[in-house]
Formats: sequence, C-alpha cells, structure tokens
Amino acid sequence: MSQPSEQSRKTRILDAAERAFADLGFEGASLRQIVQAARVNLATVYYYFGSKEGLMAAVFERRFGPLRDEHWEALQKLDKEAQGYPLPMEKILETMLRPALRLATAAAPQGRTVMRLIGRIASDPDPRIQELFRGQFREVRQAYLERIHRSAPELPEADILWRFEFIWGAFAFVLCNPAKLERITGGMCNPADMNTLLAQMVACFAAGFRAPAVSRTGPASRCGKRRPNARDRV
Repeated sequence: MSQPSEQSRKTRILDAAERAFADLGFEGASLRQIVQAARVNLATVYYYFGSKEGLMAAVFERRFGPLRDEHWEALQKLDKEAQGYPLPMEKILETMLRPALRLATAAAPQGRTVMRLIGRIASDPDPRIQELFRGQFREVRQAYLERIHRSAPELPEADILWRFEFIWGAFAFVLCNPAKLERITGGMCNPADMNTLLAQMVACFAAGFRAPAVSRTGPASRCGKRRPNARDRV
C-alpha cells in the first residue's frame, strides 16, 4: 500500500466519520454508514483505528489538536504581555473563544461540519464523547480557570465554575442550530458574523465574572492551586 493511497483512505474515513458524528452523535452514527461514505470496508477502519471509539478519538485529535496548540501559544503570549499581573477578563475570554469560533465559522462546507460537531459535543450527554473531549482540553481548561481566578480573586470557586460552564452552554446553543438564533431574532443576530458573535459573548461573560458572588463558600481554592508547568508561565 503506497503512502499517498493510505493517507487518502484515512482522510476519507476521518472526513466521513466527522460528518456522521456531527449529524448523528456517537450512538447514532454507525460504522456501516461511515465506511460506505468513505468507500472503504469495515476491516480498513478497524485496521487504522481499532474501534468506533478509536475512530472518534482520531477525529477529535485531527480537528482539535491544532486548536489546543493554538490556545497554549495564545496564553503564553498573553502571560508575557501581562508581566505577572492578572490578565484583563476580556482578553482571557477572547483568547479562549476566538480559535473555536474561527474553526466553527470557517469556509463551507468544512466550517458547517465543524460547527455541528462542536455543538454536538457540547450538548451530547454520552459519557464517551464527553471524556474524549475533556481529554483533549483538560490542561487548557485548567489553565483558563487559573487565569480567570487570578483576575476575579473575590469569586468563590463554585461561582467561577458555574459561570465558566455557562459560557459553553451558550456556545452549544449557538453552534447546534445557528439558523435558529438568526430566525428567532428576525435576522438581527447572525452567528456567521464571527466578530460580532465573539464581541457579544465576551461582553456578556466578562460582565458575568464581575458580578457579585452568589455561592456562600469561601474563596476559590482549587482553580488556582494546581502546580504550574512550563506551559503556564506567567
């Protein structure tokens, strides 16, 4: 098997799997559908990826591995500019949201598929999907939480976590069905306008992190106490 031919087969499988997982979720997508769309046989999928879960992991790594690296590079740049001071909340949120929004709103047809995939991940309760995705961004998520804590030290940990997860809930709402938002707002809110979408989300959630504490627990603890590694320079 020649290298170009092998790569072509793997790419077709990953493309077909990404579309299937985005449209149907992990449970709904069948390997039979995927191999038919990719024009390969089932044995080829098992040879490259081992299982349906292995195929999902490969889809995630191909799509989100570069995104994860982009987050680290952007965070390091922000930390360098901040010179040890807490980062402005707007900068943290913009850095966190912009790469994913740019990926999701990329040129069609890939952008539409990625938008549906991200929306599916954010809203699908399947624990396998959630664990695979958390594994992609576990360290990045913790890095953002630490920086938010340093910029809002008066907030209890529970409040930070609530508000952090609200961001991804809003993200899922927009990406799962972008046409719905445009329709219910009479066309005034267009999720395809990435710059406006990003500005609105940053403004909304920066204000949310500045709102008074609601939880009755003490100040945030774990958010800021993980031992930093080389990627977390401040």
